[in-house]
Amino acid sequence: MNKLLMPFIFSLFFLNLCVGQIPKEAFTLSNSLSGLWDNGETEKAVESSMELYRLYPPMFIDRIHNTLSQRLQNSLYAQKYLEQLFLKKNEKINSIIAPIYLWSKSISAKNENDFKKILEELNSTSKDSVNYESKAERYNLLIVQELDKQKAIDNISKEKIVQSNIKKLEAYDYIVKIKAGRLEGEKRAWYRYILAYSYYSLYSINPNIEEFLKKASDYSPDLNDKLYDHAYFYDVVLLTGNTNEFVFQAKYQKYLVENNRNSEALVLLSDIAFGTPSDYNLKSLQEFYGKLKSNISFGDYWTSYIHKKGKPVPKLKIQFESEELDLTVKPNKWIYIDVWGTWCSPCVKELPDLQSLFVENSNNSKLKVYTFSFASQNLSDFMTKNKYTFPVSEIDKKTNDLFEVTGYPTKILISPEGNFIKIPFGVDSKTYIKNYTTMVN
Repeated sequence: MNKLLMPFIFSLFFLNLCVGQIPKEAFTLSNSLSGLWDNGETEKAVESSMELYRLYPPMFIDRIHNTLSQRLQNSLYAQKYLEQLFLKKNEKINSIIAPIYLWSKSISAKNENDFKKILEELNSTSKDSVNYESKAERYNLLIVQELDKQKAIDNISKEKIVQSNIKKLEAYDYIVKIKAGRLEGEKRAWYRYILAYSYYSLYSINPNIEEFLKKASDYSPDLNDKLYDHAYFYDVVLLTGNTNEFVFQAKYQKYLVENNRNSEALVLLSDIAFGTPSDYNLKSLQEFYGKLKSNISFGDYWTSYIHKKGKPVPKLKIQFESEELDLTVKPNKWIYIDVWGTWCSPCVKELPDLQSLFVENSNNSKLKVYTFSFASQNLSDFMTKNKYTFPVSEIDKKTNDLFEVTGYPTKILISPEGNFIKIPFGVDSKTYIKNYTTMVN
């Protein structure tokens, strides 16, 4: 698994950070750590880590929580490394690694006395607020899992630890509200997934308390969180062993149906289909909606639902070579906008598919495809050379910001009534468009 995940880690750096601000030596040190851990070169790994932290702390933090964490259960070398690093008594580094170090000790614990010490340390070192850099709440859950596997923790102790997680996570200002910006988006996404998992853990302990299952469903990753799903990707891997394990909403929806609460079940199933508009989810929603025998068609219901999930589109007029996109009035059709740049390799890689989407829908009266280019060079020559015919308009930073573009490519869908949503990066956007609109030819 590690070899598969490593490219993912560094793609995040290149997509989300200004590489020019990172010392070149930091990359060299970071890339060397996996080999040092695997070969048991503990002393050298500790020295490299301390220097990496000095040069660029975010890269050190990423390596600890997103790479080393995956080795701990199968590597004595990794556990030894954490022990030696902790003994260096660097206060800032120790505040970051203390939770994962305690988890490593729970993995290697052998007897009742060891388990007791781990619980005592966990309770004594618990803070009143979240330390986002240490991912303490992730490791609290992993420690509970480990002790439970060893039958070394009772339900009362488990509940106390999980409730402590919940209290701290729910204090976050944007646990429900959304604040624009990549860094806050990543933070919100992580908080919400860990909070959802914490509530589901409580429900597993107390299956008669519906509120715990409902809260797990409520805090499940929403569409905004999925724009930043890399923020909780490794938490899902570590806590469930399955990168597709987002069962909280589905389990609560099943609970509602079993208790004949169909109106609530419809809302939740709609939310599931909105968050992940797969063919299966949309078909399930449409079939469930049909059983309710509403006077409103499913297409009208779904369009209205998506519209309410969006934000009002900026009131702008965007000029293209042969037409104008007027967003000061209701579109009365679906509008898809892809924001890209010639300098953006992931954008350029997707452009042939974008061209196909444009051609396929050139005669579709219910969906219009446009693109915005930002900071491109030689745009006209680029379009001609690649024989792209989709409409493109070079936009300024102000327009970019009005659409809350924080990364590239950004994919925007505008409802016929004039609200917009952003489609997550890395998904099959054609499936999203098809199933959000239910109208694409």
